[in-house]
Amino acid sequence: MNAENENPGREFSRRQFLQRLGVFMGGAMLSACAPAASRVLLRPIRRDGSGDRPKEKLIFIAIDSLDPNYLKLNRHGQPGGRDGDWLMPNIRQFLNRAVWYPKARCFLPSMTDTNHLNALAGTMTGQTGVLGVQWQFASWGANGKPKLVTTNLSRLWDDQGRPVDTIFHAWKRRWPDSPTTFISGKGWVAEMFDTPERPAVDVLVTGRHHPAYLKKPPHEHFADPSTDEDAACDPRSPLKPHGEDPMSGVNYGLWDGQTGQLTRLMEALPARFPHDGWIVDSTLEVFSRENPDLAYILMAQTDDAGHCLGTGSNPPEFVAPATPYRPPWWCANQPEYQLVSRRNTMLFLDPMLDSIRDTDFHFGRLIAGLEAQGALKNAVVVLLSDHSMINYLHVADPSTIDFQQKLLDAHLADKHDLFAFTLCSIAGLFWRERKDQAAPAKAFLLNLRARNPQTGQSECPWWVLDRDDMRRGVEGVCLPGELYQPYLVDGERSGKTAWPDLFLFAKNGWQMPVHGGTMPNTGLQLPRWLPPFLPFNGGHGSVDTLPITAAIARPGAAARVLDREIRIADLGVTAAALFGLELRSSTVGKDWRADLA
Repeated sequence: MNAENENPGREFSRRQFLQRLGVFMGGAMLSACAPAASRVLLRPIRRDGSGDRPKEKLIFIAIDSLDPNYLKLNRHGQPGGRDGDWLMPNIRQFLNRAVWYPKARCFLPSMTDTNHLNALAGTMTGQTGVLGVQWQFASWGANGKPKLVTTNLSRLWDDQGRPVDTIFHAWKRRWPDSPTTFISGKGWVAEMFDTPERPAVDVLVTGRHHPAYLKKPPHEHFADPSTDEDAACDPRSPLKPHGEDPMSGVNYGLWDGQTGQLTRLMEALPARFPHDGWIVDSTLEVFSRENPDLAYILMAQTDDAGHCLGTGSNPPEFVAPATPYRPPWWCANQPEYQLVSRRNTMLFLDPMLDSIRDTDFHFGRLIAGLEAQGALKNAVVVLLSDHSMINYLHVADPSTIDFQQKLLDAHLADKHDLFAFTLCSIAGLFWRERKDQAAPAKAFLLNLRARNPQTGQSECPWWVLDRDDMRRGVEGVCLPGELYQPYLVDGERSGKTAWPDLFLFAKNGWQMPVHGGTMPNTGLQLPRWLPPFLPFNGGHGSVDTLPITAAIARPGAAARVLDREIRIADLGVTAAALFGLELRSSTVGKDWRADLA
């Protein structure tokens, strides 16, 4: 079912969409949404240095989707990294002076908006109600269509009905004149905090909205960034079309592989998907001009590139290709050139590693630049990721796992009564009237089987959770209440189905099909006539992408590695405790400030 959007992207007719595909394949650019005016400072900052300000700065550096396993690998992406031979030497250097938690995890769904907020609010999902990326299901409209709205703190309540509080809000209550900034490679995450009724961020920076003194984000490739010294030698996965869809005329093979449609789309929109280099340049300029005391810096390239190229964080997954890659004669044949994913043999390891090396390079620039400015002399620095990432199975026929159509065929749903909100590895199913169908639908979906193209085995591609599962928790999947928002569910607020009746979480590398409506992470409003398809090479959202990177550095604190299994909410609660801040909405995080003594 197509959804109403409060802030929709551009929806294309069949002819326009096919034309756009051709344009993209030719390398031209398209803006997914109309350009917006540049946003300047949201609040005036005292330039005279007066006013009450903290003794220390608090700086969050979030590397979206950074799997902690990357930090163990050598420069060729293999186990056994060591000093002088790390894949990410600059981050390893930071860890050498920090308290590092290598067993840290986020919360389900292991998605962007959910867990960046959890880090800043000390919460789990059931305490904020954030389930989507960019958009949230709000209610069923008067015309019977589901209404999606952009994620914003003005629309979020905790489990007791109070506004969700964050470190930004607590900071401003204590130090009203202390400058704050949110600099984000994912614009909508920063814009979540753009709430005039509860102002907390002074300088908001995204690729599309930023102060006029910052340059526009430049174009750059994911697989061959400017730091890639052997770009002319690297392997490139070929397009491997698997035929046109007879109804739409769209060849969905165009989305496959590392040179596919999604890569071209995202690389063509640097304002929407700015590279880490621009984020670092912008951060250093903002710190030079505004001298913020509280900053959240979100480097998004690892996630953006991972969706397009895949992830190389799991070395055992990679094997030699059926046909060995032969680089140009003048190139040294690097080991990573000859490795492809078992799950999708069009995905070479080398482009993934080039992108990761680029992120590490820019992280090093960021730390060096802030140190040169003196910003880190008295600063608590929290390094984190919001989730990790896996490679998806190459599924030639998405209809085999089209849960929505299978429910319709089984008469367990009606196309006017069911809305499926899918994001990578998860799906939320909302019934408008026939809620009694959720129970038989759960049993039906658990009994479905699909052939795993990697193992050849028939299996159920997902976990299925009803609201009772969400409330009680499911061993090995979710904690009690992790996926249950009582203020919304029990009170039936914001419409009768503001919370999913069923959750699906993918297993074993399966991906959830995207249906006509919104395509997460791109801002596009897809044509409603499109059949389901699988746009991503890598993704996240389910149990297998819960591991995160987490470390805290504080001047004078002893560096160490702690095997304690912390959660992302602990970072926010610990940071708040270090600065004596009060979070006024529900939290679940634990205070580990003693680790930084």
